Amino acid sequence: MVATNSDNLPEFSSATVALNSEANFSKTDTTTVHTTKIKETTFALERQVPVGIIILATTALMTLAFAGLSYVQAVFAPFFLALTLVLAFRPIGRKLVKHGAPVWLAIITTMIVLVVTFVGTVSLLVWSFTPVPVTLMRYSGRFEQTLNSLGQFLESYDIQTFDFQKLLSEIDYNTVIRLAWNVADSLSSMGGLIAIVVVALFFITIDTATLDARSKVSRTWHSDLTAALAGFEKRVRSYWIISTFFGLIVAVVDVVALQMLAIPLAWTWGVWAFVTNYIPNIGFVIGVLPPMLMALLDQGWQAMLWVALIYSLINVLIQTFLQPKLTGDVVGLSATVTFISLVLWTLVIGILGSILAVPLTLFFKALLIDADPRTRWLDVFLVSEKEVKKREAQKQYDLQRANPKAPAEVSTTLETFNQHLPHISQGNQKIKSLLRTVSKSVRGYRQAKNSNMTRSIYRRSKKK
Repeated sequence: MVATNSDNLPEFSSATVALNSEANFSKTDTTTVHTTKIKETTFALERQVPVGIIILATTALMTLAFAGLSYVQAVFAPFFLALTLVLAFRPIGRKLVKHGAPVWLAIITTMIVLVVTFVGTVSLLVWSFTPVPVTLMRYSGRFEQTLNSLGQFLESYDIQTFDFQKLLSEIDYNTVIRLAWNVADSLSSMGGLIAIVVVALFFITIDTATLDARSKVSRTWHSDLTAALAGFEKRVRSYWIISTFFGLIVAVVDVVALQMLAIPLAWTWGVWAFVTNYIPNIGFVIGVLPPMLMALLDQGWQAMLWVALIYSLINVLIQTFLQPKLTGDVVGLSATVTFISLVLWTLVIGILGSILAVPLTLFFKALLIDADPRTRWLDVFLVSEKEVKKREAQKQYDLQRANPKAPAEVSTTLETFNQHLPHISQGNQKIKSLLRTVSKSVRGYRQAKNSNMTRSIYRRSKKK
């Protein structure tokens, strides 16, 4: 039996060599193998579930999510507004820290700029709309005269005005004035909203002052989600900056034009144009109607047409040609998706949702689509055809290119293996030592056996 085991010694040696070669495999090859297996398993599971069921389940979950957000809109909307504002002003604090300023100074400076900007804008809006109801009260007789003149104009061209007269009879100028008072009172009673936003600004600014350690951990465990959130921060910052810049240009030009036409409350309508510039698609229409009505009541339909013409030229030039050219590459949403998001978020979280429609869509797009390479292709339904071609040329929809790093599970497996690799090497050394001991014992046994056989033969020959 011992001789038989000694014959099998080369098999132990080859097993040891094989174990060493497997222990020293390439990390890149293992990562590729594990990543490929995970992708194949994921695609196999996806093929087992019909696409219609996935869409139905996704729609149901989105409906529940929207219902929940609508239930907590009084808290969610101010906090999300504060979050986007902090992200827009965050470079101020980072530049101060980069130039050697202490973190507490960067936090205080950023907080002061944020509070002054937000509270100043809201205060300017409230101040500008305060005289609107009083001004409208002076045009009560002019309103009735304008409606009668419009009815006579239509009748002069043999246009049936029965339904129109019925509609006009239901329009009460006092209702318009009451609506203006309600809007002014609502703006004046925004103390609760301002308080929530300011408190949220304070805490979010402190928490986001330094994110180095948290960013490092998140990149290690889920690099795709970290990259998606970083992209959201960049896009929402660019959106706020560009929209604010062009909104100021539109407001200044509108104020100058209205003052040249001697339209009352020119500064009020300028501020209104600035605010409605944040409302996508229909912001221009909402911004031009009040000054048109004021021009009609003050000077007649000719002044109203001039206001409409000037507003159209300004907004078409800036909002149709210049602003989309800069914001299109940053936001990347198609016009249809932008309009749907406007309607949807206004229904979900109220009037503030019309201003936050684009940031909210970008945020949930980053979480639900951009954060996973397997769902990133759904981006083609949210952006324009030109943008899809551009991103496809950059291979952003390529699954292998989209996630060049190993998934978290594979990385964890490799790290665990690397931790146990020294113990495996120590085990190999012990096996080698044991094999050498066994080999020495076998050789000693062979030598002893051969010596005994030699003595036995010698004794037998001597007896003969």
